[in-house]
This record gives sequence, structure tokens and C-alpha cells, in this order.
Amino acid sequence: MKGKILLTGGCGFIGHHVVSALHSQGADVVILDSFNFHVKLPVYHNFIRQRMSIIEKTGYPIIEADTRDMAALIRIFKEHRPEKIVHMAAIPSAALVTADPVDGFDNNLTATRNMLEASRTFSDNIKQFIYFSSSMAYGEFTANMVTEDSPCNPINIYGASKLSSEFLIKAYHSTFNIPYTILRPSALYGPRCINRRVTQLFIEAAIMDQPLIIMDDGSDRLDFTYIDDLVQGVCLAITEDGALNETFNLTYGDSRTIIELVKLLRASFPNLKTEFRVRDKTIPRRGTLSIDKAKRKLGYRPEWPLEKGYPKMINWYIENHIDKELRKGKKTD
Repeated sequence: MKGKILLTGGCGFIGHHVVSALHSQGADVVILDSFNFHVKLPVYHNFIRQRMSIIEKTGYPIIEADTRDMAALIRIFKEHRPEKIVHMAAIPSAALVTADPVDGFDNNLTATRNMLEASRTFSDNIKQFIYFSSSMAYGEFTANMVTEDSPCNPINIYGASKLSSEFLIKAYHSTFNIPYTILRPSALYGPRCINRRVTQLFIEAAIMDQPLIIMDDGSDRLDFTYIDDLVQGVCLAITEDGALNETFNLTYGDSRTIIELVKLLRASFPNLKTEFRVRDKTIPRRGTLSIDKAKRKLGYRPEWPLEKGYPKMINWYIENHIDKELRKGKKTD
């Protein structure tokens, strides 16, 4: 963990977990965040307070800035001289980007361009540009398992913005020799997430005795990935030479159906209600992301199957009395 690391979106769901892990490894980190958390429920403010408490204990400097502000980025790069960039700041969900495509474009693509331009301006100092893409870049999976070389054909604006950013990063590498690493996570879950992914929505609906909304018959498959596994992969991507100028799937590496997720939740909430609806046509059918490349080049070894990670997330809600907060009459969207 030599050299200064700049984390954008360092106070987000992924970001604060990465910050904690890097601190445990003695990394020199500066955090950049706009503090635009897209809070949907009042209880999520408690999640954010917990995140900030974890971050503040590291003693790392936190800079409030927007990655769309080029002048601010130049000042930050000039003052802190980072050697490695971990660019996580983005609109965190496909639903938010679909609701406001212009904002999604600015935060997911224009911001990436700005980060690349700031890196180019200080290219003598930049040793690695790590970018968080998404499994949405693949679009509809053409096989039960995809590799990093599988065709990418995104069907929603979120996925298109992620893939566009990947192309832009590779172009900056070939033109300006900026070393990069692209990471493609999938179906992340874990404590203090407010991004309204299905794992979170199901727990919160179950707590409030509301029906779980299931698309079609629940046979859709997702490569559910516990946050600790992703963080392991991120730390390896920062430290391993094999990460340079490569793209990696960083998931658990074994997709599961939505119905399987429901069965695990039913162990804690036996009276679950379910409601089946027609699927959203902008959400691609996915499956397993091969992690063979990450295992081979990075030494990545995920440790959290769904049977181990999902109960841990459920217990976090109970242990932190979030179930009581949600039962006060708050409703999910």
C-alpha cells in the first residue's frame, strides 16, 4: 500500500467499506465525496451516520467536492498528488439513472471524463486509475456465465454509461498511457447500504410486513456478492501488478435465483408475503460472472456465499434496532 490513494465516493456504501479495509492495511488515503446520498427513508440517515463514524475513526482527510467540478478536481490533484485513483463516485443504481438520464450521464460519464482529465494533467504521478463499472455493462447475458471477454450490449442507460466509461478509460490509456483497472461487481449487499437493491428491499419489506415484489416467476438469477468479498478484490487490485490494464469481474462467482433469496429470508421471517409482477424491460436477465481471471491474476478468493452473507445482513438490521425504526410506519417506495 505504497503511495497516496484518492477515493472518490469514499463515503458511499462501497466506499466506506473500502476505506476501513485500506486503513487496516496502513494505506495513505484521501477521500472525496459530494455527500449526495439519495436518501429515500429517514432511517437511512442512521446508516450514513454509522458510515461517517467508521470513516472519521481512520483520521483520513475528507474533501467535499463534486467530480463534475473540473476546477475542484485540479486543485485536489495538485494539493494531494495521488498516485492511485479509485473512482467509485457515481449514481448508484439503474433506477435512479432511468428516472433522470441527464443527471445519470453527468455523474457516471462526464465525471469519469473529468477524473481522467485530472489524471492526465498530473500523469507523471498517476500509477493506476481504478474504475467501478457494473455487470449491467453486459446487458442480457448470452450464456449462463459471462467472462470479461463476453459481448457487452447494455439495454439500459446505466449500463450504457458504465460501458462508455470503460471505453473512455481504455482510450486514455492508449493515448496518454494512464494505467487502468476496471472492476465489474454484481448484486452487492451488506450493512449500511441505502441503494435499494433487491437484497435490501426484501429485508425491509419483510420487517414491515409488506409483500416482497418479485418480477415474473422469480427465476431471474443474480451473482449476489457480499461487500467483504468485493473489498478483498479491490485491495488486491490496488496492490497486485497483475491488475494493471485489465478488466475483472469481482463477484461471488455463483448466481442464485430470486426465489432462493426469498427462501433464505423466510428462515428469519416465516410469514413472508410475496407479490409477482411483470418484469421491468430495462433490467437485463443476468447470471453468473466468471471470476477465474481475478483468481488467477489477483489471488481473489471470495468467502461469502449467500447462505452466509445474507443472514449476516439480516442480523445487522436486528442488532442495530433498524427493524424498530422501520416498523414506526415508514414505507418503502
